[in-house]
Amino acid sequence: MRGDHWLETQREKDIDELYQQLRIVEVGVGGRRDMATCSGGQNWPSGGLYFFFEPGEARKNGEEARVVRVGESSALWNRMMMHRAGNHRSSIFRRHIGAALAGKYSYLRTESWGPGQSADAEVRSREVKLEQAVSSHIATMQVLWLAVGGQAGPLSDRAYLERNIIGLLAGSDSPLDSPSSGWLGRFSPDRRIRESGLWNLRFLEYSYSRDFLNILKEYVLITTGKLPAPAGSLAPHPTAGATAARR
Repeated sequence: MRGDHWLETQREKDIDELYQQLRIVEVGVGGRRDMATCSGGQNWPSGGLYFFFEPGEARKNGEEARVVRVGESSALWNRMMMHRAGNHRSSIFRRHIGAALAGKYSYLRTESWGPGQSADAEVRSREVKLEQAVSSHIATMQVLWLAVGGQAGPLSDRAYLERNIIGLLAGSDSPLDSPSSGWLGRFSPDRRIRESGLWNLRFLEYSYSRDFLNILKEYVLITTGKLPAPAGSLAPHPTAGATAARR
């Protein structure tokens, strides 16, 4: 029977393999893009998986940048724009960062932050300073992407990779690559962000399947031009339990 130590060692190897694949993508696409200067004129895939990196956040080896958010979109550039310069009602990523900024800096706090999908002009005017602070913080980040096409939805390859990667990085108990002591996320009101080191809430407790690494490698080859895009989905259909894990 395999013990916890074996499982943790295997997970560490799987995380190393994930980062190895991200390094291959980074070389193949010409490097990460700075959120401050990226534009729609650059060669973005229509749909893809994206990985955010934040200044000062490194893996436990101290030499390699640590992923701080994983996401997916069927309209990748539009999603980047919503994260960079939208508002927190159109970007959960912005909502998380704004809540942490308000936790760190009391002068930015506003009671209206977070609740609801819409707000009137008066409410939005009270949120301007915090929205601007969020935009400034995201502008310091870099993003790397993986070209993964197909329709949107929980059965898509993007969704399959997203939940497995987040589950791998976060772990059911604790991340192997912990956030730095100065990470902004440590000021988040949500314990899950503080402890996971990720600006994600969904799939933090997802039990990843090691099989996803093979599909990830396929999409790395596709993204770097070594293979053509597949005619259909590469991922297995999730079980009922996997679908229920979305929250």
